[in-house]
Amino acid sequence: MLGNTLRTISPRVARFFVAITVFLLLAGCAMRLAYNTLDFWIPYYLSDFVNLDSKQELIFDNELRKALMVHRRKELPKLHRLLYDLQPDLGKPLTYTQIRDYHFRFTAIGQDTMTLMAEPLAAMLSQLDGQQIAQLNNQIKSEIEKRRQDRAILTTKQKVNKRSQALEDASLFWVGSLTRKQKILLSEMAGYQVEMESVFFFFWTDFLDNWRLLMEDRGKPHFQAELSKVLQRLVAFENDKVQAELNFYLNRRFDVIRRLNNSLSAGQRKYFERRLTDIRKNIAVLINQ
Repeated sequence: MLGNTLRTISPRVARFFVAITVFLLLAGCAMRLAYNTLDFWIPYYLSDFVNLDSKQELIFDNELRKALMVHRRKELPKLHRLLYDLQPDLGKPLTYTQIRDYHFRFTAIGQDTMTLMAEPLAAMLSQLDGQQIAQLNNQIKSEIEKRRQDRAILTTKQKVNKRSQALEDASLFWVGSLTRKQKILLSEMAGYQVEMESVFFFFWTDFLDNWRLLMEDRGKPHFQAELSKVLQRLVAFENDKVQAELNFYLNRRFDVIRRLNNSLSAGQRKYFERRLTDIRKNIAVLINQ
């Protein structure tokens, strides 16, 4: 749910900060392979943003492996239990309250994951010199600006169509097929996202401002705790300056998802349930590996 919003702004930035969450949405053996190789993929994505020397790479790799071991032991069981709770509720249309609650429960798991990730990130970031920090900050900024420029050349209709197609592609993974009515609902959601575009860009530019300030404190004792807070707020889509607008968007999003859920046929529900069962079983395999 949050991942789609983050990818609307900057795919490379989003995939770095929520890589684990994205991988967990994959199915079957692909999901297990992706999760089991996160110690490769996360540094790989990180290399898009900053060049590390061998010592810094070693520090990050060692701390990342420790964090992933804790994640497998503590966080994967939380996700497994949440999916186990969700499946019976999908047997009938979900209410607005249920959809909202599940959103925040999944978000809480994402925040817990970011708390774990803050430790290897803090260990690595604290070792960076001023030039590397500038490279990292400038790369994040360029990603945001590139997406802003890419969006600026599109008409509103083109933006909505592009988002609608992306939402349809994501939905097909979960339900297998879409009716005309369901595509219209996804187009409505795409319209809400396009309408919120300026708020989303503000969210990211303000994040970058806060990130830059935080990087100035990377050698201080409280750095890891502050980094964890910043990453948790990112995953939770929180920003005090525009929180009212973000909440309004989320509430409209929850309502569209409610109507989409209510429109599912018996066949689509079974397809959705099979997807979740497959993911839940593969998480169980990962937990016990």
